[in-house]
Amino acid sequence: MEEKDLIMMLGEHLTDKCYMIVFDDVWKIEFWRDVEHALLDNQKNSRGWELFCRKAFGFDGCCPPNLTKLSEHIVGKCGGLPLAIAAIGGPLSRKNKIVSEWENILGSLGSKLSSDSHLSDCKRVLSEGYYDLPHHLKSCLLYFGVFPEGYEIRIARLIRLWIAEGFVQCNNHLPSEHVAEEYLKELIDRCLVQVSKRKASGQPKSCRVHDLMYEMIRRKIKECDFCHFFDEKGLSHFSNPRRISIHKCTYGVFESIKNSKIRSIHLFNVDKLPESFTTTFVTDFKLLKILDFENAPLDCLPDGVGKLFHLHYLSLKNTKVKELPESIGMLLNLETLDLKWTFVSELPVEITNLKKLRCLIVRRLDGKGPYGDRAKIHEGFGSLTELQQLWSVHGNTEVLEELKKLRQMRKLGIRVTNTDVKDLFAVIQNMGEKLEVLSVRVFTSGNEPLDIQSLASPPLGLRRFGLVGMFIEILPVWISKLQNLVRFQLDLARCNNDSMTILQALPNLLVLILFVHDCDEQLHFKEGWFPKLQAMHLYDIKGLKCMMIEKGAMPSLTELCIGPCPLMKEIPTGIEHLNNLKMVEFKMMFKEIYCMMKNENWENVTKHILQVRVSYKHTIRGGYHFCNSKYLSSLSAEDFEKLLKKLEAE
Repeated sequence: MEEKDLIMMLGEHLTDKCYMIVFDDVWKIEFWRDVEHALLDNQKNSRGWELFCRKAFGFDGCCPPNLTKLSEHIVGKCGGLPLAIAAIGGPLSRKNKIVSEWENILGSLGSKLSSDSHLSDCKRVLSEGYYDLPHHLKSCLLYFGVFPEGYEIRIARLIRLWIAEGFVQCNNHLPSEHVAEEYLKELIDRCLVQVSKRKASGQPKSCRVHDLMYEMIRRKIKECDFCHFFDEKGLSHFSNPRRISIHKCTYGVFESIKNSKIRSIHLFNVDKLPESFTTTFVTDFKLLKILDFENAPLDCLPDGVGKLFHLHYLSLKNTKVKELPESIGMLLNLETLDLKWTFVSELPVEITNLKKLRCLIVRRLDGKGPYGDRAKIHEGFGSLTELQQLWSVHGNTEVLEELKKLRQMRKLGIRVTNTDVKDLFAVIQNMGEKLEVLSVRVFTSGNEPLDIQSLASPPLGLRRFGLVGMFIEILPVWISKLQNLVRFQLDLARCNNDSMTILQALPNLLVLILFVHDCDEQLHFKEGWFPKLQAMHLYDIKGLKCMMIEKGAMPSLTELCIGPCPLMKEIPTGIEHLNNLKMVEFKMMFKEIYCMMKNENWENVTKHILQVRVSYKHTIRGGYHFCNSKYLSSLSAEDFEKLLKKLEAE
């Protein structure tokens, strides 16, 4: 069509409609000027008013009459940009609903200059959001600038870094981690930080800041010497900041910061480290509080690391480090030691000197250590009375005796033999209500099977619980008492409708993961079962032939993973009733699913599911490689056979 004809037709179509247009990654105001005449202004649009009211006055969105005109002016200052509206509406929600206070906010936004673009107005509003923060939250927000642009930061990592930096104010009634969570919640409520991913419980799992907010943060960081950046573009002017963030390039860094008083070092996307790198920071930077080497190409720590007396945070996550030097025991101020996805299999006995340690995470990357992916911890660690997270270690009788001394434990991951399970649960029961997360992996030593009914119940406040490595014949009676469980992982000797009847009664269960040794031929999920469940994973259910889902069962389910299940020849009956289902994954069931797709009913019952995928290969970290069902269904029988042979040969 000609452009003018298209414009006319679009105008006729939109005459009586309320509509929204989304432009992705548009940065120039000229683009809008090119298209605005094609979009009809039929006075049915809210121009951001509803968004503002929801942010400023809560979800009922009711604006008090005395603030209506002021609110309209404020929305006008935002130029109609949702990001700006959200950024100013968040802080206003925490202000008193008094005209004078709101007039001050309006005045601080400044006059809107006709020469300014909408983007400049948005930046102005974001800056006001920063200046409105209390001092301690300003530092927390600026910390996002330490990371690369667009970087998704895990909440747990961010909180531990804030604490190590000293940003989190002490509270005698709450752990620092809880106080930091409140800080983050306020930044999110003010729309200065965006949640990238959430856990099934709704709690944020990772977060980031908008590109415009990141630009503003980087500008503030430069002004106040909060952090200095080194990247492959070269070394810029260096003053004397407390922090350095190295992106990709390490060449010439230490020559530039010689004689400075650096307190923290962060590495991102660095492919290679000079041999002198680690020894240099140990020799020249005695005031270091933070060494964040996550994902760095690092093979070892120098013996002199123990000289960094002020070190609070040390992360070697996802590096090739195999062991820690004995001098690690000299880091008397260390609070976090993250060794996840390294090759460490044994923690040195000197760990027992670290009396301020709050978080100790260790997990071997390849799972080929003497204790699988767990690490050995030596007798005497019971002296670490501040420890809140211990994840994941191998336990024996001596280790269990030490565990009794740790009264602050919130998260515990441990591997024990089946002969020690009973003693372990007796220890766990006495840990009290602070324990929120528990993962127990049982190593069967070939002795008599464990009577799980005799185990002491874990604390009733437990929210996440995993008991794996030992197939349980009958669910213990205390399972039904764990009313706060949101995530449960279990190995079952036999999965049947009786066991599902017990599990479905857990009122707050959101994620259920079952590894099954054997299964009844049919599982029947009845109306009303699992009312809050969002994710169900059923692994190794080799005996299952049919799954039936009644209407009203699992109404909140968004994710369903099944397999391997070689006897299942049809997609679960009633899967079309799961209206919120967004993803279904069939694990190691290539042939079965390819055959199911040939059934004419397949399309009808799966059309509401956004993604159906089939996994075919394990990854090094226990995940799977998979392909989309649409690709699989497009293959001819001949091409499918070729694909199978290719995968088998890999």
